[in-house]
Order: sequence, then structure tokens, then C-alpha cells
Amino acid sequence: MSIKPWKIIQSKYLLQDQWLTLRADTCLTAEGIELDPFYIFEKRDWAHVMVFDTEGRVLIVRQYRHGSKTICAELPCGVIDDSDTSPLDAAKRELLEETGCMAEDYVPVKPVYTNPARQTNWVHCFVAYNARKVAEPNLDVSENIESEFVSLEALFGLIDDGEFSQSLHISSVYQVLRKIGKLNLEEITRF
Repeated sequence: MSIKPWKIIQSKYLLQDQWLTLRADTCLTAEGIELDPFYIFEKRDWAHVMVFDTEGRVLIVRQYRHGSKTICAELPCGVIDDSDTSPLDAAKRELLEETGCMAEDYVPVKPVYTNPARQTNWVHCFVAYNARKVAEPNLDVSENIESEFVSLEALFGLIDDGEFSQSLHISSVYQVLRKIGKLNLEEITRF
């Protein structure tokens, strides 16, 4: 392969806190072009979980997202904290905290970068089965989250309507449906 990584000549941290680290790199491309500054967001990895109940319905959450100033439907998710021993541990913790639900039979899906051009973090996604409510949600002070089980058809309707609109969550849905054999490539490729 003729594509080569850039060389980092210098890095300078512009902002560092618990939620975001912003770095300005001076880079030299393989072709000798200097890029200064090239901004990089260092973020913690995230965990998503697509949870099915015993009826085959998917658990979704709804919450306000200030960046877009909208209420979004999405999968249970969150940041992988220092207290988490693994991405799976974070997915289970977030599921319980946000919805009061637990599930069985967690299966990992291949992680994906959030945005490899500018961010350093990954999304670790899991599919889980036989979800059931075991407690009341335990939300952070900034969270106001509602949850419900919906059919796959209803989930696709939410995607089509723009309510389930986060690209990384749609990616996780796609990844899970491929993993569990619910996307038939033969049907998709017939035109």
C-alpha cells in the first residue's frame, strides 16, 4: 500500500478536562506538506447496547441532546469510565443506570471509530437478549431519560422520521442486525 501515516512534529494540548481533550498537532504528510494546526479530540471510548426482550422488541431510550437541541431516540449507551473493567462492563452499567433493565447473553460486535479523521475513540457495541426491568433507573443529575421497547419496524420508522438520528447509533443497529443475521445481503444486492 502506498498510503503512509503522517508524522507528528509537535503536539500542544489546548483543553483537558474529564469530558474532552483538544490537541493541536503540527503534522507532516508523506508528501511533505505541513499541516499546522491539525486539531484532534481525545475522548474516552463509548459503549452501545442493542437489547432485545423476550418478544424480539428493541429497547430504546429518549433524551435531550443539547448539541442539536433535540430529543433523540437512541440505544442505551455511555462513556466507558475508569471504574469499568471492560467495554462490556460499561454497556451493562449504562443499561441498568439508564433503563433499570438487565439482559442476558451479551455478544460483542466489532468496534468502530467514532470519527477517525478527528477523534481518537471507539464505539464498542453489544447485542443482548432477554432484557427485563429489575430496578428504577439511576440517572445523573443532567439526565432525564425515558425508555421503551419497540418493534424493529417501529425502530426503522423512528430512523426514517429522523427521531432516531444519531449516525453512530444507526451504525450500531446496522452492525447488530448483520451480526444476528437479520440483514440478507442477497436480497439487498438484487436490483
